[in-house]
Amino acid sequence: MGKTFVLCSPFAGTAITGDGEPAAGVEVERQWTWGWNDESGSDRTVTDAQGRFSFPVVEGSSFTASFLPHEPHVSQRIIAHTKNGDVEIWFAAKRSYELNSEMDGRPTKVICNLDREPSDAGLYWGTCVEDK
Repeated sequence: MGKTFVLCSPFAGTAITGDGEPAAGVEVERQWTWGWNDESGSDRTVTDAQGRFSFPVVEGSSFTASFLPHEPHVSQRIIAHTKNGDVEIWFAAKRSYELNSEMDGRPTKVICNLDREPSDAGLYWGTCVEDK
């Protein structure tokens, strides 16, 4: 029996266009890879009429990771599949198994501009800024 680790905290976002309008009906995909054992996965959702989307917590389990020292590392990537092509809206490396450690303990709630070029100007690499 292994210990359970938080690989991806819950994620809530709003997708907008370059002029600030909600981006409705856009497929959004989250991908992750756990560095401990190269376990990877993905899930998908579609934005609602207000551009909102969310993903639940992702947990992984490992017996050996519970007692062998290691540095946590989970690569997280979120891609919006738009009619104009794919946009990488979020890319981060989670370096703790704590819930909400991506945002220093705060729940992840962001606004992502689908018409902006991804950069490191926001929270992480991508097009998202914190929705305060």
